[in-house]
Amino acid sequence: MENLNERAAIYAAEKANELLAKAIAQAYADGYRDGFRDRAEGIVSPNIEFVDLGLPSGTKWSTKLLGEDDFADYYAYADAASFELPTIEQVEELANYCRWQADRSSTGLTFWGATCIGKNGKQIYIRSWGYKEGDNLCAYGYGNDKVFFWIRNEEEGDDMKAIKLYNVKDEKPELEIVKLFSGYKLPILLVQKNKPTSVNTSEQQSTDYIECQRACQGKT
Repeated sequence: MENLNERAAIYAAEKANELLAKAIAQAYADGYRDGFRDRAEGIVSPNIEFVDLGLPSGTKWSTKLLGEDDFADYYAYADAASFELPTIEQVEELANYCRWQADRSSTGLTFWGATCIGKNGKQIYIRSWGYKEGDNLCAYGYGNDKVFFWIRNEEEGDDMKAIKLYNVKDEKPELEIVKLFSGYKLPILLVQKNKPTSVNTSEQQSTDYIECQRACQGKT
């Protein structure tokens, strides 16, 4: 009887491990599928405000993470890629050419986000909302000092590059490129490509006329 009970216990433990492994695998697969479901249903382009921070590239940035009011929405990479995501070069430019201010609780123990101020005085605010692994919210709340958001990826795969922004100081924050499972859901910060400025034809003709007059007067 003792051997029978022992064998039964071993069998039960093996089945429990098997079921646990199946549950983990199923959760992983569900997270991956959920990451692409919204894309299949279609995404409505947001009506979001962009601001020119006076950056050398002329890139305009969304004034906050995409979402209603002060909240951020979370996107799997397949969904996020439908929007104009920043490149790593654009993020580095943002970090290096702007002044940064950390937004913390009165005790200083909770990091709420960061204000990024351009040399022209205009600014954006990046709230720390963490990211989601399935239903679990990670890197958020008390003790967290990081901001995560997707960046543009040229390659394909299960893991995609994102930005981890942390240790925010007045000079600039620390940036780290991290690879996360593409089914995880992160906030997104958007960019707007710099549009070449068009010169008004009549204004250009007027300028040419004035320059011509000056040149002619110099010859007489």
